[in-house]
Amino acid sequence: MWGAALSVATLGLGAAQAATLTFTVQNRITTSAITNSYLNACAPIIPGLASIPANSTSLTHQTDCGTTSAVHFDYTNGSKTCRFSLSSIYTPPNPILGTSAYWTPNGTATSRGSTSATCRATLTSIGTNGNYTWALSIQ
Repeated sequence: MWGAALSVATLGLGAAQAATLTFTVQNRITTSAITNSYLNACAPIIPGLASIPANSTSLTHQTDCGTTSAVHFDYTNGSKTCRFSLSSIYTPPNPILGTSAYWTPNGTATSRGSTSATCRATLTSIGTNGNYTWALSIQ
């Protein structure tokens, strides 16, 4: 039993890390608001997602789930829908292979409605400890 506990400590897997995903959503549709129509997140989004008026940008939102932060949500305007998926995954150091710990950001924006939308996810800032900032948009 001591060997298993010792090997986990030796590999450095016991230390927890945290990553904050920060993002804004820009509504580039000039005629009407967009609304949040789907949400799947590992932790609450603060502040919560809300309707965004035409030609406007949301408040700055954040979520943090520790070593693996992920959020998936849709914004919709009529028959246009964008699915936004953001994540930050921590890979611990591996002293056996001599690799350092690192974070991997990922962000996608995909049109899902019956009318094609222009959806964008742009990484705008890379912080420390897996903190990433994204600018998202729908048009």
